[in-house]
Amino acid sequence: MISYLLSDAKFWVAVAFVIFVISVFKPVKSILIKGLDEKIGLIRNSIDEATKVREDAEKLLKEIENKEKNLNEDLIKIKNSTKKRIDLINTEMQKKLEYQINRKKELADQKIKQLEQEAITEIRDKTAYYTIETVKKIITNKISEKNYDDLINSSVEDIVSG
Repeated sequence: MISYLLSDAKFWVAVAFVIFVISVFKPVKSILIKGLDEKIGLIRNSIDEATKVREDAEKLLKEIENKEKNLNEDLIKIKNSTKKRIDLINTEMQKKLEYQINRKKELADQKIKQLEQEAITEIRDKTAYYTIETVKKIITNKISEKNYDDLINSSVEDIVSG
C-alpha cells in the first residue's frame, strides 16, 4: 500500500499541496498576524486616546463647574460689596447735603440779620435827618432871628464844652 501511494500521482499532488500550504501558510500567517497586530495597535491607540480625551473632558468639566461656583460666590461678594458702598456713599451724601443746607441756612440768617441792621440804621438815619429838618423848620418859623442866633451860639458852646 505504501508503494501504491508512492506511485500514485494524486498522492504526490496532495503531498505537494500540503507542503505548499505549510510553506505558504507560515509567511501568510505572519503577514496576517502582523496586519492584525497593526490594526489592534491602532485600535488600542484610538481607545487610549479616546480615554485620555474623556479624562481631559471630565477634568475640564470639573474645572468649569468649580469656576462657575467660584464665579457665583464672587458675584455675591461683589453685589454685597457694591451694596455696602452705595449705602456708605448715600450716607455721606445725606450728611453733606444736611451740612450744606445748614450752612446756607446760617448764611441766610446772617444775611437777614445784616439787612435788619442796615434797615434799622437807615431808619435811624432818616428819622434823625427828618427830625432835624422838622425841628429846623419849626425853629425857623417860630423863632426870631435874634433868638435863632442865640440858640445856635449856645448849642455850639454846649457842643464845644461838652
